[in-house]
Amino acid sequence: MLFETSKGRRRLFKPGDPYHYLRTGKNTPNEKDIPRKYRELLDWYHHDYTGGDNTEKIDPILSLRGLGKEIWNPEDADSYVSQLRAGWR
Repeated sequence: MLFETSKGRRRLFKPGDPYHYLRTGKNTPNEKDIPRKYRELLDWYHHDYTGGDNTEKIDPILSLRGLGKEIWNPEDADSYVSQLRAGWR
């Protein structure tokens, strides 16, 4: 199955890509349904293209949540903003 990344651009579907909730079809063919000489492409898709296993991965950006919070812990957010704005006048 192809996934549209932007108008006129498509790539192979990857697990985690959004799709219509009523879609019930398969994303890849069954290995037994394709000729033997093309099975290595299916192996490539599952192991290399999609990143190996199909387990849900943690978003690297979202994993940064809370990083460095100990730096800001003693500082009150409102007083910090007030200090910054005091220099504007």
